[in-house]
Amino acid sequence: MRYTTLLTLASGLLQPPGILFAVAIFGWLLEILGWRYFGRILLLLALATLYFLSTAVGARMLVFPLENRYPPLLKPMHGPAAPQAIVVLGGGEIMDAPGKKGETVNARTLIRLLGAARLASATGLPIVPSGGAPRLGAAPEAVTMAAVLRQDLHITTLIWPETHSYNTAANAFDSATLLASHDVQRIYLVTSALHMPRAMAWFARTPLQVIPVPTDYRLDRVRDDTLDAWLPRAIYQEVCSEAVHEYLGLFWLWVQEHSAAKGV
Repeated sequence: MRYTTLLTLASGLLQPPGILFAVAIFGWLLEILGWRYFGRILLLLALATLYFLSTAVGARMLVFPLENRYPPLLKPMHGPAAPQAIVVLGGGEIMDAPGKKGETVNARTLIRLLGAARLASATGLPIVPSGGAPRLGAAPEAVTMAAVLRQDLHITTLIWPETHSYNTAANAFDSATLLASHDVQRIYLVTSALHMPRAMAWFARTPLQVIPVPTDYRLDRVRDDTLDAWLPRAIYQEVCSEAVHEYLGLFWLWVQEHSAAKGV
């Protein structure tokens, strides 16, 4: 089993709803074995958490600290310290989409590409779409992204696809390697606002100077204190799962940094 497959499996089990199903099953087994009090507590805990993470209130609690970490870019920078290229990170593809030959970008990646395209149109800077092959035999995600930039968004600036990366860490290091060959030290980084804190943490480990350009905000900023904010919806559960994925990624990065500092 590949390392990336193990990471995907671990992530699926540790973020909701996978972790909640695991807690509920464990509670059910405890009840069967006679530990009814502890088993029922775990079952109720799993159900209560599942409900809370399916509401707008729960989603805001998890998502806003990530999405608000970096402010939106209101206008491009100018002068000698301005970025020299735009790096946009892949966020997934749709395989064998009807009406398309092969792969096409999903909605998350498309919004990121729109942000990069607007920035490129305003600055004339080259774009680096970053993403490797999602499965064996498939085209790299960066190639699909480059095709969308050219054919659908009509971008005419240079495009330098980074086609090797398979996760955010590799996005950072592989993009830095590619950009070094073009003598680029300063970049705009375009990705989902939810993903930006983890992306910035990895890019900070490279020689690149990075200006964050968050996009793809997942939740309304209009405060809603009505009963509707407490009604469970699948969309909130989905975004909470993504937020937990980001927190787990940041925690793993923290563990790695502290292990390295202690020489472990």
